[in-house]
Amino acid sequence: MKEPTIKKVAYGVAMAIAIIVVHFIDARVYAMQPIFALFLAIFVTYLGIVLINKSNKFDQTISRAKYNLINAGVVFVLFIAYFTISR
Repeated sequence: MKEPTIKKVAYGVAMAIAIIVVHFIDARVYAMQPIFALFLAIFVTYLGIVLINKSNKFDQTISRAKYNLINAGVVFVLFIAYFTISR
């Protein structure tokens, strides 16, 4: 397996942000149909990935432990945010 990079972590963060934003809009602003929410999440994730790919800052390698710790933090924040918004 290739060495982990900040870019791989940033992809996960972009996806988490898209899920949180779409869930917030769906729960608090406008109740969307599920298929529309899915397409909106895909679009926001795509925009995030495009922005990440344009920057060369994210090509730095990081240790496997740091990679796993950051990913665990992202999943934890996603879990907390998702259920906080649902209240």
